[in-house]
Amino acid sequence: MYNLTYRLPTKKNRKIGHKKLENARLSKLYDDVYKKSEQKHFTSFLAKGKPSPEHLKIIELFSWKGKKVIDVGCGTGLFAYLAAKKGADVTGIDFSEQAIKLAQRNYHHRKLHFKKMNVNELKGKFDVIVSIGTLEHVDKPLDSLKFFKKHLSPNGKIIITSPNWTNPRGYMLMTIYHLFNAPITLFDLHYLTPIDFINWSKSLGMKLRWKTFDNSWAQGETLLKDFKRRLPKVCEDISFRNKEERINNLLKWIKKNVLPFENSLPHSGAIGLYIFSSKSNSVK
Repeated sequence: MYNLTYRLPTKKNRKIGHKKLENARLSKLYDDVYKKSEQKHFTSFLAKGKPSPEHLKIIELFSWKGKKVIDVGCGTGLFAYLAAKKGADVTGIDFSEQAIKLAQRNYHHRKLHFKKMNVNELKGKFDVIVSIGTLEHVDKPLDSLKFFKKHLSPNGKIIITSPNWTNPRGYMLMTIYHLFNAPITLFDLHYLTPIDFINWSKSLGMKLRWKTFDNSWAQGETLLKDFKRRLPKVCEDISFRNKEERINNLLKWIKKNVLPFENSLPHSGAIGLYIFSSKSNSVK
């Protein structure tokens, strides 16, 4: 389930992401997101649009043929459908009833099934457990990973993606967040980095491979577009004076001093891809 930004949130809603939300409350919020998106024809874009960079990166990791896969927080079902087309036996689950209804309506394949359920109800073992853009929304990410591990087949893999904050975009937003206590995202409870996943792999006793991607969002033209939309609302929340002039000055500085550099360091992309496997099993 993605951190959807289908509209600029109201001041009231923006502050929601600054609190620890219970899963039941998050479920209602996402139901509202998917329902309103459907009414505005955004969901047809989400459900039937082109695969995201995250989808493509994961699909290219290995052969999916014959693998038993669970997509946790499947949203409107696109990745689950892509994996089924590659030969996997896929179950997509989400606690949003609206998301599952859309997934069931838009995607059909003999190896694909969607269920509305909480991950705590999960039973059985899986060769691959995928969770795209969800871990940052749960109260205790490590507990979720421990739960996934219990449902992993021998030599199975846990595949996670999450926004990454060790890049120019992240450094600037984290400065605003920590100095001014300003809500910078709508639903995120955690701002995760590769360090978190490295530490979690040690706690789990699992091998970890990771990389980041999407440098345009981290420090390119997409960053400028994101900040033009996001920063006015952040400044409104913290009662920032002369915000338009200050934002424009910041955007000019970013364009001059950040965009010219192509930062291809392993940690510098906007999205992190993390692959957990048993220490005796290498990811191929």
